[in-house]
Amino acid sequence: MVRNIQTAGWSQTLGAVQWFVYLLVYSIPIPIVIGGLYHLSMDEIASLMQRTFLIAGASTILQGLVGHRFPIADGPAGIWLSVFVILGDMALRQGEDLATTLHILEGGMLVAALVLFAVSGITERFVSWFTPLVTGSFLLLLSFQLGGVFIKGMLGAGEGPLTGERAWAGLIAVGVFVLVFCLSTWGRSWWKSYAILIGIVAGWLVFSCMGMGGATISDASWFRLPQPFAWGPPEFDLGMAVAVFPLVLMLLSSTLAATESMEQAIGGQQKKDPKRFSRGTLVGGFTHLLSSVFSTVGIVPLGGSAGFVSVTGQSRMGPFLIGGLTMVCLSFIPAAIGVLTKLPGPVAYAVELAAFVPMVGLGVRAIMREPLTERRLTILGVTLLLGLSIMFLPSDMFQGLPTVVQYIAGNGLLVGVVMAIALEKLWKERPAAGYGKKQAI
Repeated sequence: MVRNIQTAGWSQTLGAVQWFVYLLVYSIPIPIVIGGLYHLSMDEIASLMQRTFLIAGASTILQGLVGHRFPIADGPAGIWLSVFVILGDMALRQGEDLATTLHILEGGMLVAALVLFAVSGITERFVSWFTPLVTGSFLLLLSFQLGGVFIKGMLGAGEGPLTGERAWAGLIAVGVFVLVFCLSTWGRSWWKSYAILIGIVAGWLVFSCMGMGGATISDASWFRLPQPFAWGPPEFDLGMAVAVFPLVLMLLSSTLAATESMEQAIGGQQKKDPKRFSRGTLVGGFTHLLSSVFSTVGIVPLGGSAGFVSVTGQSRMGPFLIGGLTMVCLSFIPAAIGVLTKLPGPVAYAVELAAFVPMVGLGVRAIMREPLTERRLTILGVTLLLGLSIMFLPSDMFQGLPTVVQYIAGNGLLVGVVMAIALEKLWKERPAAGYGKKQAI
């Protein structure tokens, strides 16, 4: 009996460590990416990472206890990252202050929180909007949009010719991407579970051995409370406020996709709960409120958690919650976070790109869940063609137009997904003549 208790204890501890590492790996790169885009100092990046750890850990615990109640880790949202990237690039090209853009983003996340609170009681009415075609289109467009950002970050695009030290940095980043891709695709057991962590450590070591590590931060204290409104007070912009509404649709789609995939991963271990989506949305609103107050990228349930559970078998709530609590505790230790900020930017971009590779497959698989009729193929074609085409437009194309037009029309992801939702709702499927069935391709 003692041996069984000890075995159970080790199993709980190992499970908690795995969840903590999973949360850590997905929360480290994005603050570094945002720091590079918005020209933040190393101290500011370390502070952003501290706040991200706090909100990601707290949101994970809240969702596990009172939200959807699934072992789904929370982390920075890819859709919010795309908004940060687009607005930051727009501000740079138009010569606007990046600090003001961050204030507007804080205000946008606050508006998103209020909208999520408002719709949390009626989310079941929106479920029918997120058809497999809409969900698949969202995943594909998000992958393509952020993939371009990550490639540019890996190669240092916009900083001159790829020569000298930058060429070596780009080559190492490509190697990290290949390593993570190979391990996550063909690795077994432990190697596959920790592919991203292995990639980060390997790339970091190579950079350090070549004398290209990150800078040191000034604060190496062992305890510090995260600073609220580190970017300054939120600024409410009408264009951003209007753009938040289609953005919330994609946040709802992301939450629904995460919970549905986890239901499939754990099988019949939990009973069907019709209020799960509503509670998850309500907690998501509170999380966005915290994201605004503590100046971070919006935090959402990570859809990849289902894959993590499938590989590791860690579906118990105890280790999951302990992992989230460990993440919160780490956020109060600047000395430990200072070490993590030394992660080279190209490595962070490379592991993020590798992490998005499975999303393309998930998007295609979601679309293929229903027959590819002429109607669905046409909607998919319009969605991808329009969304991807907008991504190639110059960022100053809509300069001088109302800000709401700039925020929405300049975001191919938003335009594409809203178009998919509208066409799915307005264009109804008709039975094939003489057969009474959908005509599949």
